[in-house]
Amino acid sequence: MPSSATQTEREQFLSTSAAVLRALGEGLIITDLGGIVRQINPAAARLLAVDPAAALDLPLGRLPGGPALERLADLQPALIEAGERALSVERRPLLSDDERQAVGALIVIRDLSGELAERRRQYDLFCRALHDVRVPLQAISGSAEGLMRGWFGPLTDDQREFAGIIKENADHQSVLFSQLYDAYALSTNFVKLEPVPVSADSIIHEVDQEFAPRFAAHDQRFSVDLPPNLPAIAADRQRLRQILAALLDNAARYTPPGGAVLLRVRQSGQAVLFDVQDTGVGIRLEDQPKIFTAFFRGEGPLREGRYGGLSLLIARHLAELHGGQLWFTSAEGQGSTFSFSIPL
Repeated sequence: MPSSATQTEREQFLSTSAAVLRALGEGLIITDLGGIVRQINPAAARLLAVDPAAALDLPLGRLPGGPALERLADLQPALIEAGERALSVERRPLLSDDERQAVGALIVIRDLSGELAERRRQYDLFCRALHDVRVPLQAISGSAEGLMRGWFGPLTDDQREFAGIIKENADHQSVLFSQLYDAYALSTNFVKLEPVPVSADSIIHEVDQEFAPRFAAHDQRFSVDLPPNLPAIAADRQRLRQILAALLDNAARYTPPGGAVLLRVRQSGQAVLFDVQDTGVGIRLEDQPKIFTAFFRGEGPLREGRYGGLSLLIARHLAELHGGQLWFTSAEGQGSTFSFSIPL
């Protein structure tokens, strides 16, 4: 169709696909440039519970889930509810034959109700399995600590050392299972934030109180750069602390005694940026693309512990769930800076 197509030619273009739409199993709606429904196939009518004849020539906003359908951005899938159905919807532009002019839009609708129900069932099973594992781990850790404290009688040095190993491994596994839960819930979109107005001053004060003793115990200098009068951000307070804790824990692990860690907060445009900068061992160039890979551990002079983890991966997911981003810069032997943004 030439770019100078007449209104009649556009009408013909939008109507010729009716037979094709009826033959397809996916729900499909064609609208014109004004958002008026020009074609709707039986699958879409069934999913939206509308009479296909009555839906023709209606504005898209008057269909079930219409306001969400009207807000769709091109090629950005969204989830809407129509009655008891969970529907995935995606808007695709319809172009003229020479692909120079938009003549309308194609709305693709898929029923996710069965898929979501199965994911919920798997999620529930996963949560029950984690609970059944974590409860005995807590009992093991508590019993090992009781042995170390002499609650059940005196121990030899060797016995106390083995009790410490038992407690350390039980605690590590408990943390790991908590991370597995978060990673699974984030990957299946079951994590729901509870955003409230949060003052950067208050959240930084909390993590300062929590981490300052740990840095001091490891002979690491810890400082905070917090300008006055930062605007409030809309964030889930617990999850924001989780992001900061993951980055500060990472800095503590890979900064040698005598090194320094700086937590800096600043406003940049319509976001508040958080930086965790350390003078640690840095990240090798070949390892940098793998930093957010689950359980990845690079080689280095401070190869802390025996296991990789999930904390950085989880932190990045949580930052993105807030509408922000998480990234890092690093040079081997010169330290790293992990940064994330939270929109105002």
